[in-house]
Amino acid sequence: MARRTEDDEVPRLPRGRGLRFSFGELVRILMVATALIALLVLQKPCARSVSQFVTGFGSVDAGPPIDAGPATPPPGVRLRADMTPAELEAAIAAARAGASAGGADAGVLDAPASVDAGR
Repeated sequence: MARRTEDDEVPRLPRGRGLRFSFGELVRILMVATALIALLVLQKPCARSVSQFVTGFGSVDAGPPIDAGPATPPPGVRLRADMTPAELEAAIAAARAGASAGGADAGVLDAPASVDAGR
């Protein structure tokens, strides 16, 4: 029987082969490298233009005018829940008098003075 040497049992690594890529692998590597470089170069200008596009939808007409003064409430009489019935009737009478003096109908119907009078 032949004696085994230490060289027979040690596996050897292949040397001198280098990196060998097929044509398809080279094309893929170049495409990924080009995409990464384009991403780095075009990131800021693209982000700026998208930002201008998105903020361009905010219409100035939708908000109040910039140089407007304090908002004035519409003319009329405010009716509150804590008013007494006498105060309510006086406020309604004042609103009717103001509407008839101005010549415009304020939308107040000519209702009876008391709701209970019809019952």
